Amino acid sequence: MRDLPDLAALVAEPGRVVDVPPEAVPALLGEVEALKVRLWQRVAMPAPSTTPAADQLLDVQAAAARLDVTVPWLRRRPRLPFVVKLSDGVVRYSARGLERYIRQHTQHGA
Repeated sequence: MRDLPDLAALVAEPGRVVDVPPEAVPALLGEVEALKVRLWQRVAMPAPSTTPAADQLLDVQAAAARLDVTVPWLRRRPRLPFVVKLSDGVVRYSARGLERYIRQHTQHGA
């Protein structure tokens, strides 16, 4: 039996596919599919950064929309953990804190 080209060799020289015996094709196609899965995973979930991402402060409309609540409902709850009071009358909402809050409160219902 002749030596089978590996996937890297076929990628480097696609013309060598004619040298692949028919019985080896399913195994090579399996390798291609496994590689495709890993590549799609890489696109969907990039490697974590070594530096923490800067937090974004949201205004009341953006935070209310993210929570799917009304602006008055959100304003009546100044003690939520993601509220950032910048000064008297100036309030923003931590995007990271808001995501953490949503994550924690949706896990309890699951």
